[in-house]
Amino acid sequence: MLAGFTASAQKPFIEGVIVYNVELVSPDNTSVKGVYTFSIKDAMIKKELVLENGYVDITLLDSDEQTIYSLQNRGGKKYAIQLNMEETIKKQQHYKDFRIVDEVNSGKKLSGLDVFNARIVYPDGVRSDVSYTKEWRPAYAVTFNRFPDAQFFPLNFYYNEAAGTMNFVATKMEACPVASSVFRIPAEYKIITYDVYLQLIKE
Repeated sequence: MLAGFTASAQKPFIEGVIVYNVELVSPDNTSVKGVYTFSIKDAMIKKELVLENGYVDITLLDSDEQTIYSLQNRGGKKYAIQLNMEETIKKQQHYKDFRIVDEVNSGKKLSGLDVFNARIVYPDGVRSDVSYTKEWRPAYAVTFNRFPDAQFFPLNFYYNEAAGTMNFVATKMEACPVASSVFRIPAEYKIITYDVYLQLIKE
């Protein structure tokens, strides 16, 4: 599936931190910048998006327990919204079996890692530019929505959506110990189902 890779080259990234500078650009070309931090420990993943306009989005995933929680603050109340792991995996099916073409070594490094530039071609013909390291790969497919089962770790990439484009530029990738407490739902958050959350936002 992935040209240019060898079976023994990539190690699963099972514990550490990756930090991305992000920019969200809307169709009218207005933009907002922020930082997206991935913390990883075995099957547990924490994704924390903090934008300069004050918006915060935190997602906690556990591939062993098959759970996903979105931490939200609404009306001064804090909720841990239980999402559906099966639905998340199902949405990834559209992006499986992609091909890597036009790979070149950029000559650049991030945190001591060689950075490669390439283009991804999805089964529907959509193409997307990406930069990555071949030293590591995600240990679990749900780590990145658009790169299920990737044999590389994405560093620079973008998502195109109807609401605009989200650009990611990695600034740090470090394999290091991460405390288990990072992945716990804080005590002040009330756990609710997604259906209950939908009712709340209608009120």
